[in-house]
Amino acid sequence: MEHVLIWPAQYPLLLKGLVENNGAFILDALEAWPECETVTDQQGVRSSVLPPLMYILWLKPLEPFESCRYQHIDDYDQAHQSYCDELLAHITDAGVSQDELIAKLLGVFTQYADIKAQLAYQTEISPANLLLNKTYLRALLVLLQSGLTLTAEEACDLWCTADEESRQHLSNILKTALQDSVATLQLAVERLQSDEVYVGLLQHLCDGDAVTRLLDQALLAHVMSKSAKQSVALKLIEQGASGQSKDQGGKSAMMWLVEQGFVSAVQALKEQHDHHALDDLGRNLMHYAVLSNSTAMLELVESMEVDPRLADVTGMTPYRIANQAQAVAAKKFLEARGIIELSFAAKYEKVARVYSLYALVAILMPVQLSFFFNDAHNNKLSATIMISSLTLLFFALARWQKRSPLYPQDASPWSLVGVNVLAWLSMSLQLLFSVVVLIAVMGS
Repeated sequence: MEHVLIWPAQYPLLLKGLVENNGAFILDALEAWPECETVTDQQGVRSSVLPPLMYILWLKPLEPFESCRYQHIDDYDQAHQSYCDELLAHITDAGVSQDELIAKLLGVFTQYADIKAQLAYQTEISPANLLLNKTYLRALLVLLQSGLTLTAEEACDLWCTADEESRQHLSNILKTALQDSVATLQLAVERLQSDEVYVGLLQHLCDGDAVTRLLDQALLAHVMSKSAKQSVALKLIEQGASGQSKDQGGKSAMMWLVEQGFVSAVQALKEQHDHHALDDLGRNLMHYAVLSNSTAMLELVESMEVDPRLADVTGMTPYRIANQAQAVAAKKFLEARGIIELSFAAKYEKVARVYSLYALVAILMPVQLSFFFNDAHNNKLSATIMISSLTLLFFALARWQKRSPLYPQDASPWSLVGVNVLAWLSMSLQLLFSVVVLIAVMGS
């Protein structure tokens, strides 16, 4: 929908008064200024008259291609239009920039008008945005000193655009000019990931400890993103980030750096970090080093004397995580140091195999007795020796597999302990029974 901005007929007189510092002209123009309002006609076209301040910031009506918010239409005659154009052209030819001119006009305007009231008027484009879009920093500083307040985005844009001299002036008034200091800090921290110039803004808004904390938050946010870059992380670390901030799972920025494989960044923070720190899952730096699948990172974490065998609260060790993530380089690194573990499925299979053999050994005892006391079987000595031999073979196989370095050393449930006891009892009784039978046969 079309939005027309009306330039009142009083503007040329206001401009003349401001340029000549003629109070009478200025007051006459302000007194006759039409009411500031927006009117919508039957065709839906909106027409607005704004406070005089906004017209001073524009200086003259914009061409249609210069403005995307308003269609500028002047309400004064050709003579006044020519006068304004010639006056502004003459000032420009004198070497005065528009920024300098607007700043000077505003300085005069503040003596005759209530700037704060005009700044409070809601417009489609704020005075700060209007000046920032044109990089008119001198004029913006004048308005800030007159009571202009900035949104978080405007404050950050201004800080990024300003030169060192302008930032020095801003440091004295910025805290009082912010509409929301917390939102400004949050936005500055977000932008800090891509431009270190915002460190200065944080330093002006916070004390030293708070700046360090915010730098840590910026580092954490950056390394958690999919587009994380080591160069940005190093810049944040150079500015004072320590990598201590943690995400909701207790995982520190240092752990994220390790997982990302940012060797230089981890090296820079090596002395500032507790090498034995754990996250909420009970994982240490080695758990995340294997996820990086970087031999250089694994060697660096190893040099910190981090436990490579530690299991987290779910029982996952670095080796198991490497196996699950198919991190080949990490697996080879750990295996070269004698760290080899089975997967949960392989562990279950190995335990099942061992205790299946123990169960067979336990079952063979009643089978032995059944054969011996069954009158239908005449060759009892051969049956006894054969069953005892099978018992000894199964038991030996079970013990051999249980002594394997890959066999799980976790505590067994009572049911398996019972099977183990029965197997030992069965083997012992069968050997004793075999000896007794053999002696009896030889004695007869």
